[in-house]
Amino acid sequence: MLIYTLLILFAMQFFVVFLSQALEDYYVTNFSRTLESQGLLLVNFLERYLTDSDGINTINAIDSLVWEYSRHTEITDIMVLDAFGRVISSTRNKNELQGQRIIQEEVTRALTGTRSESVRLDPETKERTKYLALPVNSGERNQGVVYLIGSLEPIYDTLHEIQLILLTGVLMVIAITVLLGFFVAKTITDPIQEVTSKAEQFAHGDFRQRINIASDDEIGRLGRMFNYLSEQLETTLQEISSEKNKVEAILNNMTDGIVALTADGELLHVNSTAKKLLALPQTAEGELEKLAPLVEPVDMAVLLQEGKQEEREIVLGAKIIQAYYVPLLAAEETFGYGGVLIVLHDVTQEREMMRIQREFVANVSHELRTPLTTLKSYTETLLAGAMKQEDICRSFLTTMEKETERMVRLVKDLLVLSQLDYRQIGWHKDYYYLNDLIKEVVNDLKIKNKEDPRQIVLSLPDEPLTAYVDRDKMKQVFLNLIQNAYMYTTRGGKINISLLQQEDVLLIEIADNGIGIPAEDLERVFERFYRVDKARSREYGGTGLGLPIAREIVNAHGGTISLQSELNKGTTVTITLPLPAKEDEQCESA
Repeated sequence: MLIYTLLILFAMQFFVVFLSQALEDYYVTNFSRTLESQGLLLVNFLERYLTDSDGINTINAIDSLVWEYSRHTEITDIMVLDAFGRVISSTRNKNELQGQRIIQEEVTRALTGTRSESVRLDPETKERTKYLALPVNSGERNQGVVYLIGSLEPIYDTLHEIQLILLTGVLMVIAITVLLGFFVAKTITDPIQEVTSKAEQFAHGDFRQRINIASDDEIGRLGRMFNYLSEQLETTLQEISSEKNKVEAILNNMTDGIVALTADGELLHVNSTAKKLLALPQTAEGELEKLAPLVEPVDMAVLLQEGKQEEREIVLGAKIIQAYYVPLLAAEETFGYGGVLIVLHDVTQEREMMRIQREFVANVSHELRTPLTTLKSYTETLLAGAMKQEDICRSFLTTMEKETERMVRLVKDLLVLSQLDYRQIGWHKDYYYLNDLIKEVVNDLKIKNKEDPRQIVLSLPDEPLTAYVDRDKMKQVFLNLIQNAYMYTTRGGKINISLLQQEDVLLIEIADNGIGIPAEDLERVFERFYRVDKARSREYGGTGLGLPIAREIVNAHGGTISLQSELNKGTTVTITLPLPAKEDEQCESA
């Protein structure tokens, strides 16, 4: 019944609107033609007055003509303007407008010889008013303008009366339609109620519902299609559920983050990877305010309008995220884009590796350039004649030998690091006593540094502790760390070396009371080529690769290495190694 009523209402409304519009066009057009014909007639009368002007007499004649003309027309106001747009005569407040220049768009165009008209609200009466400006031409010269102003309100008052009559008729038709529609609808709604009841149960997931077919008309065919739909929909929903589970599994297990937003910025979906990257709660769809760093770099309105993919790099705390913005099509292509899919890729490690690689290349170049420059300058000096002076020649050759040895050590350290990075190094692990290995390193350093001794205190357990290690590589670690303690501890300084078993690990500590390391440099001491005091490190022949190599070797043994230090108070290096799997296996003494 409502549909039939709406159809009749639509038809009647269309008829009323169409008729009202047609009447409005007719009356307004007729008024415009009348206004124009009257204006053209006035233009013909005024042409000779504006062409042959003789002062006051001409103005009085124009005033008489305008007032006489206005008495027999429906024009609200008539103005006669000269070639400069100034008022010569007017039916409205002549004393106030006399000599004033009228600046209106239609007047300006008429002064150029072009007829112009417009409809707008009168600023004083607030009525819809028709404005018509007709040029008064004499040959090719414009002598003035006839400016006509006519109110359209009488026309619209008439139209309102007609619309009221039509509205009354529409209401009567609708009332009759409602009564008839009620009886017609009753014959249709009864069989549809059964379909509605079954459909309600069907909507709650009960696909076993079937319609009893009582006729072969449209309702009967609807019932048969309903029964067929219930069978097909049950199968389709099972397939959709299976596909949905597959898609969710793929999205939730992607290494990239996925965030889906509507065109209004509402969150549709976020996978677990995106939640980790954005620090969103894992139990909810997330907090919208935490998505601001994703939305702010991109103008979503422009993105949805143009439909182009965009890429941005976003910094979230310590993370660098590469974000790709992909517009999502709406349900129907004609409706444009209905949202945005944001793919998040964590490139923090990649950027850090690029930074380390650039620094590594720069540091290697710098470390090689200094000794090569020294060798080149000394060689040139020797060739220039210094080699004939035995003392200078010997001094230069000694320095050149030291620089050459330094470059050899640097290249060897770089080769070791490269082998460690690419897992190309050969490991020869076996069971060894760490007590003996530490003693061997200490003795070697004491002999090497006998002219510049340090006080070394060993705290080793009475019973030897065994570790499953590569003897040469671990010796290199101890040698490097204890040598560092030697170098950065003043003459007569103290170095404590301890070894003990702590729970399931072996703990080695190398502590000195040397110059220490500033707090701001502690986090970087294990970076390649990083040296706290570059000048002093180079003086002792350091390359800045000892600690990085030591860390890589210890990590390869499944252990850890850490460093604590306080400026001017000393440094402590701690190494942990896992206990061997077979403690009772025969060990080879170091």
